[in-house]
Amino acid sequence: MPDFAAEGARWFRQAERDLEDAAFNRQGERYNVACFLCHQAAEKAVKAYLYRRGAEDVWGSSLIDLCEDAKIFEMFFDTIKAEARQLDKYYDITRYPTYLPSGIPAEAFDDVDAERAIELAGIVVRFVGERIT
Repeated sequence: MPDFAAEGARWFRQAERDLEDAAFNRQGERYNVACFLCHQAAEKAVKAYLYRRGAEDVWGSSLIDLCEDAKIFEMFFDTIKAEARQLDKYYDITRYPTYLPSGIPAEAFDDVDAERAIELAGIVVRFVGERIT
């Protein structure tokens, strides 16, 4: 039988590290990377919850979808969907010039964007942490 607690803890540790790395990148003025890492932190946190609860088919990167999956186990995941939805915006646009009419992601984000993304990701990570640790 798989060790669901260990797998959830492993994913959650990486979520916490991604959030720390987002702050590090913000300090280094790598705002697009900070925003992307915030999405990653929140995604990994919700996946950690799902693994902890015994879900086997955990896939995708959409936080809205992952929160819907988590609602199967706990309806309160509906309360963080607004924050999660905002973080979903950072999945592609922070990395690929294709999604910008001109310029590159490294030029399109600023400190305000990174600060807000860190705040949103922190809400999601703390929310999950309260439920799995």
